[in-house]
Amino acid sequence: MIRRIVRESGFCLWLALSCTTVAGCADPRSRAGVAAEGRPFIVDPPARGEPRIFIAMPDSANFLDVRKSLVSEIRKSFDVVTFIVTPGTDSNDMALAIQRVHPVCLVLMNNATMSLMAKYESSHPEQSIPPTVLLMASLIEELQSTLKRATGIAYEVPGVTAFVNLRSIIRGPVTRVGVIYRPALRRFVERQKGPAAKEHIEMVSVAVASEVGAEGLRDALDTLVKDQNVDAVWMLNDNALVRDARFRDEAWRAELNESNVPLIVGAANLVNPAFPLGTLAVVPDHEALGLQASNLIFELAEDRWNVEAHPVELPLSVKTVVDIKMVRDRFGLRPEALKHVDRALE
Repeated sequence: MIRRIVRESGFCLWLALSCTTVAGCADPRSRAGVAAEGRPFIVDPPARGEPRIFIAMPDSANFLDVRKSLVSEIRKSFDVVTFIVTPGTDSNDMALAIQRVHPVCLVLMNNATMSLMAKYESSHPEQSIPPTVLLMASLIEELQSTLKRATGIAYEVPGVTAFVNLRSIIRGPVTRVGVIYRPALRRFVERQKGPAAKEHIEMVSVAVASEVGAEGLRDALDTLVKDQNVDAVWMLNDNALVRDARFRDEAWRAELNESNVPLIVGAANLVNPAFPLGTLAVVPDHEALGLQASNLIFELAEDRWNVEAHPVELPLSVKTVVDIKMVRDRFGLRPEALKHVDRALE
């Protein structure tokens, strides 16, 4: 019988075959027991003949944190096989590994890994696909429709959570928050407005073209800051709007450096006092995200893997990262602000 995790304090309290049985278990760059960037090899728990869970993920710190807490919870009921996805991995590599493992469930982490699965599914429509749990990717609710049998946990923290956190940190008002979105994200943005309104925060949205460039994004920011007089701007986790460092410099930083408006971001690395951009990042707690994913897997197993009955969940616990120097210099720091900050940078 599958063990069910009991919820505690707002959340819930992880198919082992030897790595030699699955192509890609170890990073091909690994040498002498040390993986890429000095990290240890990923070692799956010893196989015990239980149903198998197949985890496909990049080998980087945040993903390893999620995997660690996930594996620790499901290892007594499932065997675990971890498949490392590198820039050189293609959809057939991953599909062949899955076929050798015969898992009862897939766990896919990051957008690139999910794109590999979507590519394989579209080119093999007759292939039976195990139920799939999606983690650690932007806009999972949009990605869900590109896969056959998928649910998961969103990486985006609800806008209202970020807005309220900002309000608890800066002295200025947070009653109008601006957001820029491409057409594909219109529904996501609209869903955020109701919860924000309950906290007396109005979301002011500006749509841009799907292929928006730096100039178009600057124009949209100018509209929000100068015409709409927003108190803060929320940057969505949309790769087309964030792209790379050069694009962020030419669009976001060039416009917002001239304003006195805080920027809420959805990735901790965008908050850096040495290169100021994001004022506040509100991101899922990765250990808690692994625990929440394990609970979802147990619920799916008890429901005979009926993925369609399980909508994408919101993350249950978050962490805040704040550029305290920026807040002090430009927006004013509330006396009790640091009580609401998990990581203060200056």
